[in-house]
Parts: sequence; structure tokens; C-alpha cells
Amino acid sequence: MKSEEIIAQKMSLIAWAIPLKEIPNDLLFKPFREGSWGTADVISHFISWDDFLIKNRITYLLKGESFPKIDVDPDAINKEASNYARSGISKNDLINEFISTRTELVALLGKIPAEKFNQPCPGMEHITLADYFSGLIEHDTKHKEQIEAHLE
Repeated sequence: MKSEEIIAQKMSLIAWAIPLKEIPNDLLFKPFREGSWGTADVISHFISWDDFLIKNRITYLLKGESFPKIDVDPDAINKEASNYARSGISKNDLINEFISTRTELVALLGKIPAEKFNQPCPGMEHITLADYFSGLIEHDTKHKEQIEAHLE
């Protein structure tokens, strides 16, 4: 996937999220199935991981440095995201925060030289930067489809 496609795909979720402001609050928090997340949890999940990318990946890419060696606990990040979604934040504020964070992420992606996307990820040389971000887009798409199926 080329850098322009990656940026467009990451940006497309913003336009998709705006109409979510119109769904009723009870549906926003209703779990997809017993014991699972709801739409609000996923939106908060997007915020948490976009923030992670900004602070722990893209910042380093722009400086030409390797990704920091950090212990990432996806379960803890996801739990914190779910807790945040259910902390009393309003639907509009949650979605606006997602839009703001994703816009920042996309703007920073646009600063990465296109040729870097064909190079290995710093500190993760087994995949290219394009492959790394393509995997993240697949993850976004999975959650988007999950929400769309739930709302239908």
C-alpha cells in the first residue's frame, strides 16, 4: 500500500465517524454481544491507539530514530480505553476527540517521506512501514464493520 492510500484510509474513518453522533446514547454503549464492547468502547480504542502511534511511532519516524523498546500491554490499553468511554464523557466529546486525534495522526503521517513507507520499520525490520500501517488499517476496518453490523 502506498503512503497516499494509507493516509486516505486512515482519514476515511473521520468522515465515517461523524454520523455516529446521531445514534442514541443507549445504542452507543450497548455491547455487540454479552460481555463485549460497544461502539463507544471502539471509538475510545481508536483514540488510545492513535495516541500510542503518535507518541511511540510517528514521532520517532519523523526524527529518523528507531521505535522505542517499550513493553506494550494491549489488554491494559484496551481496558483503559473502555473505562474512558464509560467515564461519563459525552458522545459528542468522545467522537470529537477521536476526530481530533485521528486528524493529528493523519497530519503527521503526511510528513513522513513517501519513500520511507517502502523501508523496514525502525526496530521492526521484518516488515515495511507500509505493511505496518496496512495492518493497522485492516484492524480499523474490522472494528468499523463490527460497528456497522451492530447498528443495523
